[in-house]
Amino acid sequence: MRLGRVQISHSYVVDLDNKEMVEDGTEALYDDLMNAVKFDELGANIVVLEAPDASESDIPDFLLTGNPEDEEDDE
Repeated sequence: MRLGRVQISHSYVVDLDNKEMVEDGTEALYDDLMNAVKFDELGANIVVLEAPDASESDIPDFLLTGNPEDEEDDE
């Protein structure tokens, strides 16, 4: 089993010693994500990456048990 992460990948580099820059970067990131949702472009920010540091126990239960909607489709 190869493990990976499905994640939202969007970031800004900031000077952590500059509180105003951190706040501005946080606000910009929030605005970018809200606009991505508003304009149905969030998928462009979703990436799949290998995660060699992950273990099978890191997989959330809801992904292991399957989606109840999928089971209904099978009937």
